[in-house]
Amino acid sequence: MRATINGKRVTDRDSLHELLRQKLNLPDDCSRNLDAVYDVLTDPGKDRIIILKHEDLLRQRLGDYAERLLRMLDDACDSGHVRVEHR
Repeated sequence: MRATINGKRVTDRDSLHELLRQKLNLPDDCSRNLDAVYDVLTDPGKDRIIILKHEDLLRQRLGDYAERLLRMLDDACDSGHVRVEHR
């Protein structure tokens, strides 16, 4: 599965988690926190390619939370089921 996370569509944490839910087909019961997203992403049943666009806007709008998101994605890549492309 391929999913694009576009920083232009993110204004705050809520909009980020809604975008993640939609683009990554996260289950409705997935909590709105990065630990829950990590758990779903690293499920061995599905491989995902995540394309990040406009990271600068993510950092600008979310501050430290954007850094936590990017670290979580890097950690998820270690599972072998996630690949992140920075564009």
